[in-house]
Amino acid sequence: MKRLITLVALVLAACSSGEGGEPLAAGAARAVPESIPGELESVRSVMVAPPAIERMWQYSIKRMVAENSHVEKGTVVVEFDDKQVRERLIEKKSELKQWRSELNNTLLKEKQTAKDDVLAIEEKRAAYEKAERRANILDQSMSRIEREKAAIDFEIAGNDLKLAREMAAMHKRTGELRISMARHRVARWEGEVAVLVAEREKLKVKASIGGLVQYVANWKGEKPSEGESVRFGQPIMQISDLSEMRVRAQADEVDKAYLTVGADVEVVIDGAEAVTLRGHILELGRVVRDRARGDRRRVLDLLVGLDEGDGNALKPGMTASLSLFTPVGEQPAQVAGEAM
Repeated sequence: MKRLITLVALVLAACSSGEGGEPLAAGAARAVPESIPGELESVRSVMVAPPAIERMWQYSIKRMVAENSHVEKGTVVVEFDDKQVRERLIEKKSELKQWRSELNNTLLKEKQTAKDDVLAIEEKRAAYEKAERRANILDQSMSRIEREKAAIDFEIAGNDLKLAREMAAMHKRTGELRISMARHRVARWEGEVAVLVAEREKLKVKASIGGLVQYVANWKGEKPSEGESVRFGQPIMQISDLSEMRVRAQADEVDKAYLTVGADVEVVIDGAEAVTLRGHILELGRVVRDRARGDRRRVLDLLVGLDEGDGNALKPGMTASLSLFTPVGEQPAQVAGEAM
């Protein structure tokens, strides 16, 4: 019994002491037993994928900037083969030329028709005025039949003049309609040509932000290369702004009680020469989930912001280890656990 009491006393003494048997000072930091693995990512990054082009689903890569190179905003980072668009553009331009020629012919034809109508009206007006003078002659030498004939000719000349004016007005309306239709056809083909020109330019994809270029592997783990074909929507590369980085990690469920938003974190960046930085927790996941399909270990997502760091030395995809600290004598934050 005395030996058991002695053993318990020794265990209690060890628990109240630090390394070398010295007691821990009040408020000293006690680290969470295991470090949390994570991966660096940029706060601001964009994916580059083939643009939306009508009737195109496969894109052949013509040129790309080198991986791990730094590009400025507006730089062409990938250019796709524009053969399909170029062929359609040639066809549309040929059709546009034809419709423009037809519009010019319609304008000339309607202009000539308007001139013909003016001449026809003048001729009918001259005939009308002549018939009017003949019908108004009060010459007793003219027989009744001649006077009746002159009156009838005058009436016919008036009808002819009226008809000529109506025909001219009708020709003007129909001519304006033909010209309007021809112009609409030209405008339509001009719009289609403009769309194809814009689509051809879209195949030269420019960087929307400046940053580091990293190729994105497909589901087979293969990175794209010049001359290969990719599907619409398939990411080709990622451009990351290195001026502000963060770490995305997964903590084990058993460590969730130590996690609180704003808590200080020590971040060790893996590499040939390990870099140690300070950071703080920005976000915590609301639920605990399985680590991956087929891996039933329960984890919690967290996002850690870096308080400092050389952006040129840090790159997205680099692995990191996080160490969390909590003061001795304080219970792990239950609020963080409840928020999960």
